[in-house]
Amino acid sequence: MADPKQAGTVRCVIVTPEQTSLDTQARSVSLPLFDGLRGVAHGHSPFIGRLGAGEVRIVGEQGGPADAVRRLFVEGGFVEVAHDEVTVITQRAVPAEKVDLAAARAEFDKVSSMRATGDEEIAARFRAQQAARALVRAAERRG
Repeated sequence: MADPKQAGTVRCVIVTPEQTSLDTQARSVSLPLFDGLRGVAHGHSPFIGRLGAGEVRIVGEQGGPADAVRRLFVEGGFVEVAHDEVTVITQRAVPAEKVDLAAARAEFDKVSSMRATGDEEIAARFRAQQAARALVRAAERRG
């Protein structure tokens, strides 16, 4: 059960294979699902979803201004929402302020120049391009 001091918030936990990247309380969390964005706040119905590449936005993090936004770039994975807790499991989670725009653009250019033949290679290239494009957008927003 949620701590009464945390009333009106959700717990957001972001985990990668290497570490727990984030564990915090916030007013709301916006998630980049594979088929669009989805916002979660206190009292949200439980669900499990597949993540796409993009930014997880944490709004009103505990201990900060109510309108402050923390952004983390994630590249796929899964999310579970239940009991005022958002758990993100992803291969990659990078704070948006640490994304290098030049490196992100170089990654996009590299992926875009890859040759792909056959349905599986073309689909993999497309997914890699989407992730690289989302990484560039995250770096541009920070700038």
